[in-house]
Formats: sequence, C-alpha cells, structure tokens
Amino acid sequence: MQHISCVLRSQYSASLKMLRLSITACPESAWHNAEDGNRFWHIAYHALFYTAFYLSPSEEEAKLWDKCRLYYEDLGKLHNVPEYDVNDNIPYTKDELFEFMDFIIARLDVAFDEAPFDAPSGFPWISFDKLQLHIYNLRHLQHHTGQLSERIKQLNGKGVAWVGKG
Repeated sequence: MQHISCVLRSQYSASLKMLRLSITACPESAWHNAEDGNRFWHIAYHALFYTAFYLSPSEEEAKLWDKCRLYYEDLGKLHNVPEYDVNDNIPYTKDELFEFMDFIIARLDVAFDEAPFDAPSGFPWISFDKLQLHIYNLRHLQHHTGQLSERIKQLNGKGVAWVGKG
C-alpha cells in the first residue's frame, strides 16, 4: 500500500503543478471575464475545493482551507439557495489560489494515512472505496485543469506543459 500512496501523491502533485501553470499563464483580462460561462478563477477554485474535500477522510471530517467561502465551490445556480448568485462572487486572486494549492500539497503528506484504500469513500453519494475516490478526484482535477489549459491555448496560442509526475 505504501507504493500506491507514493504513486497517488506523485500524481496529485503533478496535476496541481499543471493547474499552477494554468493559473500563472492566465492573463489578468481573462481571470474574471464575464463573457466566460464560468470565470477562470472560479473553475480553478472549484477544482481546488473538491480536491481538498475528497482528500478528507469524510464529509463530516472535511479538511478545508480556512479561506473557503460559502457556496463558492459551486459553478452554477443553487436551486436550494435562491439568493445565491454565482455572478456576485468576489474573485480569489492568483496568490490566494496558490495558497490554497499549498494547503492541499501539505495535506498530501497525511491524507493517504487517514483511511485505508479499501474503506468506504466517506461521502454518502459516492458508492465506491477510497482508492477509487482518489482516482475519481484526480480525474476531476485534471478535467478542469484541461479546460483551463485549453483557454490559455486559445488566448496565447500555447497551452500548458504536461507534468508527468510530482
């Protein structure tokens, strides 16, 4: 199991490095562009939030960055909170998201020791075990990192470099 922990830690680190490269490459004009369906910063925050959330032992024991703002993890309209409007969100800065990323990287040192890989996910809506949750979480992180990398490529003509391992 130690090998699996090392592999996962390496792949989380690599994925977070690619997200960092995307954030770094984002021009200020694209950071909070109202023409985008979802703002660049908001997709990056969403990816970081759920990475941290699913690295937690469970929903009840969520280990989150202390600067998380209520509902900001959601990309769309919340039907159960009609007064929330995603367009009113105050953007996080690049430095703030780098701080969040550093928080997650520090969590990697303990996250894999908090629950065995064959334990339940810890999240009632996710029916598979912890190992599959980590793979699911990495796929989610890379999905959004890919979206942001493609935006960078459209803006600058050059995408973000691939990082194979952390």
